[in-house]
Amino acid sequence: MARRRLVLACLLAAVGCGPREAPPPATPATLADVAEAFDTCRDGDLDAGLGTLDGVLERSPRDPDALVARGLCRWARWSGSGARRDIRDAYRDLSEAIASVDDGAQPGTPLDQIYSHRAFVAQALDDGWTRALADLDRAVALDPADPTHALDRGVVHAYAGDTVAARADLGRFLDLADSADVDRQRVAEALLADLAPPLPAR
Repeated sequence: MARRRLVLACLLAAVGCGPREAPPPATPATLADVAEAFDTCRDGDLDAGLGTLDGVLERSPRDPDALVARGLCRWARWSGSGARRDIRDAYRDLSEAIASVDDGAQPGTPLDQIYSHRAFVAQALDDGWTRALADLDRAVALDPADPTHALDRGVVHAYAGDTVAARADLGRFLDLADSADVDRQRVAEALLADLAPPLPAR
């Protein structure tokens, strides 16, 4: 069991109703601001990055790329502080990004990737796997050829105790993964071996 937890941890380290007004179109300046703000968050200055993203969203409400970036920055801040407000706000941002892309009014981050991000924010919010699995199911349905979605869902199934589904998704990841993705393949193979049913006693 300890080995299983270690392998799972390694894998996870390697995820409104009524009419809506159409958001203004993204501009190159907006995209540049989002990229710069996200880099600022990744460099550890979360408050500065979030401040820039707040400004972008004041100018371009419901911009999906800005919402995704702000959601991920808030998730990062939650992981350091444990503040429930940050994880709730992260989930709300990613949900709004999904709604914005679903509306079709503005392109942005691919929808399957947003569901994948939100899955792990949902897990942190709920301390459970039900909503996370629902989002990963949606990500897989939107892009069944993406090996990362199969891997993420396999890991989550393993955490949730469904070893049959976990083995199926991990096997699918190995079928889909690029041959150069050696590190994740090794970890997936180790987890598959760990999840193998015990041999019957003689």
